[in-house]
Amino acid sequence: MRGRQHSVELMKLTGNILLVIQIVSALALIFIIAIQTTKSEQSGAGMGGWGTIGGQASTSFHKFGIEAQLTRITTWIALVFFAVSVLTAYLEAAIRSAGK
Repeated sequence: MRGRQHSVELMKLTGNILLVIQIVSALALIFIIAIQTTKSEQSGAGMGGWGTIGGQASTSFHKFGIEAQLTRITTWIALVFFAVSVLTAYLEAAIRSAGK
């Protein structure tokens, strides 16, 4: 009985850590997506070619290939968010079944 309680507590701690990672990745996704330019903005249409959150800084992204890097970063953060979401759901189900 003591071992089962210890494993449930460890699963709860792991769940809390995963929750923090999920929140951080969600906020990072929001930020990364907000600073990227849309396809219409890349062609110069709409708001004079400014970035999604405004300002001229986003127009200099093209010069250094930062848009491609932001796309890759967005993909990886989205994968982390998805994987953590699945792991959290699995862990919550395991905690509920262990608690019975």
